[in-house]
Amino acid sequence: MQKIRWFFLIVGIVLALAMALQNNDPAAVQLLWLERTLPLSMLLLSATAIGFLLGALMTASMLRSRSKAAAAKKAAREEKQPAPKKSAPVPEPTPKSAEIS
Repeated sequence: MQKIRWFFLIVGIVLALAMALQNNDPAAVQLLWLERTLPLSMLLLSATAIGFLLGALMTASMLRSRSKAAAAKKAAREEKQPAPKKSAPVPEPTPKSAEIS
């Protein structure tokens, strides 16, 4: 499973780089009052990097909350479990010669 994940990560990075390097036309970017002209390749690479970082942060957050929930569930299960019951002592059988007839 880990090898498949690495394979798709590398393929995605290679495709993003190929697409970004083939698009060198200038593009105007406007954010609120800021305006800037950057190469389209720079915009594509930065958007890909930001998306990757946001995805990694969300994945880490989800894994952390999932492990906390599992730990809380385990603690609650252990808390609800009653203490092991002690069995009543079993009386020893009396020898037949000592029985009253």
